[in-house]
Amino acid sequence: MQLSVTPPSVFGYFDFREFLKVRQKWLKTQKPFFTLEYVAQKLDLKSKGHVSLILSGAKTVPEAKIERLAECFYLEEREREFFVNLVHYNQEPTYRQKKMYLDRMVALMRISNKKLVPAQYRICEKWFYPIVLEILRLHDFNEDWAALGKLVRPAITAVEAKEAVQVLQGIDLIRKNPQGFWEPTDTLLTFGEGWRSVAARNFQSQTIEMAQQALIEIAVEERDISTLTLSMGCDTFHKIQQSIQLLRKEILAMVQADQQADCVYQMNISLFPVSNPVDAP
Repeated sequence: MQLSVTPPSVFGYFDFREFLKVRQKWLKTQKPFFTLEYVAQKLDLKSKGHVSLILSGAKTVPEAKIERLAECFYLEEREREFFVNLVHYNQEPTYRQKKMYLDRMVALMRISNKKLVPAQYRICEKWFYPIVLEILRLHDFNEDWAALGKLVRPAITAVEAKEAVQVLQGIDLIRKNPQGFWEPTDTLLTFGEGWRSVAARNFQSQTIEMAQQALIEIAVEERDISTLTLSMGCDTFHKIQQSIQLLRKEILAMVQADQQADCVYQMNISLFPVSNPVDAP
């Protein structure tokens, strides 16, 4: 496999070990001396075996060596800061600390995280409005409504595609660029606390119906749908909630770093009670 002439960017990784493996292979093509033995020497480790154990996850990177590791792999200032936070994020066992490091990573990636204002909740009125918004990130469109509608899955009509664009323009979520194509006005949108609104709940209901349809109509190779039925206590429930919040944030950051997006996906995450609590004796 031919490696890129461009060095691997740390901003596209959420596992520092995977990044180091790719970066080491690339550096070795530029600097033949850059072996695992060389890394071990630079970090004052006993052998290349110790480095291999770090890369496999069997050992952690000592706090005192994280900065030196970033320097050894020729990371620039902002890359180095991201890498240090990434190592802490991967190695930190507690949710609170993980979230702190992930927040720092996201800030370094310069994600524009704009929360929807009430008027913009109109995007939730119909299931295909957000999909059209995301498609406009991927394709150049002017007024070919039929072509735009066919990209939505399941397809919508040309009239519906035009309606979606008009609504998105009306709530300032898209604009025309100098070339005359529609484009989103922001990199990323979230509901913030707006998820509690009726509009947001309506949209969530529609996407759940879409998931039911996908279960039947979309091939297994193109989807990932799984379920778990679990018994747990209140403390465990809250811990899982925190894990889901962290996962959502990590996924948003991964998507933002993706430079090869070519398709729009819908992701739903649900966790809810299916029994009443059993009273303690």
